[in-house]
Amino acid sequence: MKKGIHPEMKLVTVKCASCGAEHTFWTTRENIRIEVCSNCHPFYKGKGAGAIIVDTEGRIDKFRKKYGDNYLKS
Repeated sequence: MKKGIHPEMKLVTVKCASCGAEHTFWTTRENIRIEVCSNCHPFYKGKGAGAIIVDTEGRIDKFRKKYGDNYLKS
C-alpha cells in the first residue's frame, strides 16, 4: 500500500435524527447525518414494512383528511 495517497480514517459517532440512537463507526468523512437507523427502521425491527412510519412532512395526515380513515380498510 502506497503511503500518502489514502484518506485518513476517523472514528465518528453519529446520532439518528428519528430515534436519537448513537452509532460509532470508522469513516473518511467528518460530518454524517442519518434520518433512519437500524434501531428505528421497520425492516430491521422485524415487524414488516410499515410497522413504524416516519412521517416528517405530514403526508399521512393529508391523505387521511382527503380520503378518510376508511379508505385503507376496504
